[in-house]
Amino acid sequence: MKKIFLILISLSFFNNLAKAGDTTIVRIHDHTDMTWYGNYDEWGVLPDATLDYRKIYLHYTMGCATGGCSDWDYTSQIIVRHRTGEIDSSLQTSPSFTVNGNEVDSVMFSDSTYVHFWDATNYSVDSTLSTLLEIIQFNDSTNPTTPTDTLYAFESGFYNMQFDSLGNIIDSIYLYPTNIHWTSFYNWYQIFDVIDNYELARVITPYGSMLNNSWEFTTTFDVTDFEQILRDSVEIRCHYSGWSSGFSATLDFEFIEGTPPRDVVKLENIYSGGYSYTTSTDFETNKLTPKKFLVDPTSTAAMVKMTSTGHGFDNNQSAAEFKPINYFVNIDGVQTHTQYNWDPNCGENPIYPQGGTWIYDRANWCPGTRAQAFDHEITPFITPGDSVEVNIDFQSYSWSGSQTPSYIVECQLFQYKEPNFTNSAEIIDIIKPSLKDEYSRKNPICSKPLIVIRNYGQDPLTALEIEYKVVGGNTHTFNWTGNLAFLETEEVELPNLNNWSGSANIFEVTIKNPNGQTDEYNANNTMQSPFEIVPEYPATFALWVGTNSGVINTLTQESETSWDFYDENGMAIFTSGSLISNTQYRDTLSFSPGCYTFVMEDTDEDGLDFWANNDGGGMVRFREIGASWLKTFTADFGTNIIHQFTIGYSQSTTQHSNNQWEIFPNPTNNNIVIEGICNEKSKITILDNLGKEIMSPIITNSGFISETIDLRKFENGIYFVKINNDQEQKITKVIKQ
Repeated sequence: MKKIFLILISLSFFNNLAKAGDTTIVRIHDHTDMTWYGNYDEWGVLPDATLDYRKIYLHYTMGCATGGCSDWDYTSQIIVRHRTGEIDSSLQTSPSFTVNGNEVDSVMFSDSTYVHFWDATNYSVDSTLSTLLEIIQFNDSTNPTTPTDTLYAFESGFYNMQFDSLGNIIDSIYLYPTNIHWTSFYNWYQIFDVIDNYELARVITPYGSMLNNSWEFTTTFDVTDFEQILRDSVEIRCHYSGWSSGFSATLDFEFIEGTPPRDVVKLENIYSGGYSYTTSTDFETNKLTPKKFLVDPTSTAAMVKMTSTGHGFDNNQSAAEFKPINYFVNIDGVQTHTQYNWDPNCGENPIYPQGGTWIYDRANWCPGTRAQAFDHEITPFITPGDSVEVNIDFQSYSWSGSQTPSYIVECQLFQYKEPNFTNSAEIIDIIKPSLKDEYSRKNPICSKPLIVIRNYGQDPLTALEIEYKVVGGNTHTFNWTGNLAFLETEEVELPNLNNWSGSANIFEVTIKNPNGQTDEYNANNTMQSPFEIVPEYPATFALWVGTNSGVINTLTQESETSWDFYDENGMAIFTSGSLISNTQYRDTLSFSPGCYTFVMEDTDEDGLDFWANNDGGGMVRFREIGASWLKTFTADFGTNIIHQFTIGYSQSTTQHSNNQWEIFPNPTNNNIVIEGICNEKSKITILDNLGKEIMSPIITNSGFISETIDLRKFENGIYFVKINNDQEQKITKVIKQ
């Protein structure tokens, strides 16, 4: 069921629930294979500008290419190829004629020219026509690339030989041309559309040698501020920097109708491309030069969005991939922001294990994950109707070696109108519980939910009422206090749910009464998140741990690894203390009923088994007393293991039956057949990929059922068959192709 739910919620429940009909999803690139360095371009049709959208998401699903995943970490970029509507031109030159398809300075030719030669077979002088010339003429200066005439003639301007009776050359005669053409050139302008490339997303591929061909991972990007170039017909580029096969790209654009926190007036590129770092002076003077922009008279706010990743490391600085540095934002010559261009959390990568050095921190990226985009508000430094100079400087360093450091830099300037709301709040995300790929390390849970809120209004957000529950269960209330400026976000950990019982495995959160007042905009106040239940273990079980040779103290041989068990209130009830390297441990643990969290930490962030550190291998497992293994954890876990479970009760919110169902054929190009045995009446519903019913429900009797459903009138794509009764609910994905 997990996979089924995951597909369903990625389209309809991925973000806030909204009114029916206000969400549009458009797919551009459907499992596009990226098998070699280059650009993979697709056109698609997005909604026009007649509606407003409070949120636009890009769901980037990376998978293995048809031939499997590549072994290496490469850069992938999702880019809008925006036609500006402007026309430009470049100066070109064209010759007045070509000879046999080639451009020459001149040509000498004759209407009829014979070349004499000695025939060694017949012992006689013979002759043949000279080389035939195709002279294509271009005599129209207004259309210099359009041929006006074609002339066929024979080569001349050379010496023809004379032979004696024995075949010896005795003389030569110059063959004078009847005509000579000298090449002249026409100047003309090649006209072309002006295209601006805007990066929407950047994801680094994982080391794929340990991933099976069915592997996929979805990363979601908020691209709301790019709305003015995400309209009508668009060309979307997937750029792949890899030199081997490969990965695939599936892009789903989700448009949610409504009012954004502020409207974008203008969008412009500041920097876009890859830049080599030879020296600091060259980088600042010739690569990231200051750029000046006009501030629209209607703009009251502005933001610089910056995404930069460092690459290359075969030098004495391991730069730029493994070189942690800052960059600095300068507005009109004044430094306004400092940003640490580094990702310190690669050991917590949700894609693990991988076949390479996935645990090592890098210059704003980790293998398999997004590159972080940093937003820098520059509103205090702009004046409407004036100009502003933006300059990004990188912390200077010197290097030596065989590989030049480089940075991929995409930087945009956004200009905005006044905020649309004064007092409003938004639920941005549900981190726990969640089925999202990016939060897989943190889930499933049985303890404290974790959400992200944002101030949607101009006034500071200082208080908020938060209601949360499992759908069909009891509502809990939490009163948040803090101080968030406009568009600032905060992760909020909610108190434990008293229980996780309800009608479905769906968590729901609603925010109310920002600052003790009515929310001016409540379309973004509720969000749902399907979740997976945690395992239930017996009250007593054994923890088996084998440490590796990694130590934090060479004298005492204290291991890098330690573990703890926490109750639902975060209190440690069992702890490892100091473990010794290369040692086997067996601990029998007894728990009272409740929700618990097992945490194993490795101070070197390389787990118990990592191929590149020469620490050897360790292991960690749960074992039922006198029985089999309950849980075997991946030893190549990087920074930590976080695992929640229950004792004495099951977290499941639904009952299960012995009903058996089969749906075939799947995929299909016309009909599907649903067959099964059921102990009670059931309702069969067909849903589209937005979770909407597209056919009238079918009510069945108990016993054996066989239902044929005609899908021919529906477009190709993903659909869902939902079967529910008093005992269970089953959702199955069906592909029509």
